[in-house]
Amino acid sequence: MDELFEKIQKLIAEKLEIDESKITLDSSFRGDLGADSLDTYELVYAIEENLGVSIPDEKANEFETVRDAYDFIKSEQSK
Repeated sequence: MDELFEKIQKLIAEKLEIDESKITLDSSFRGDLGADSLDTYELVYAIEENLGVSIPDEKANEFETVRDAYDFIKSEQSK
């Protein structure tokens, strides 16, 4: 995987207190990783702080999988 995914994976593992190896691009935040709405909010905040991107609330609410977040962040960083 690339550096961006590794950074996201590390943030998710830290916030949700789970092993990084359980996190894939296809992992569902709620179903696979057990995140609730507060966890999701904290994750979005951590991503914004650590990766220097701004994620609008309405966009963050659309993140179902790690890939959704990854794709959005990647597109924002390439602007």
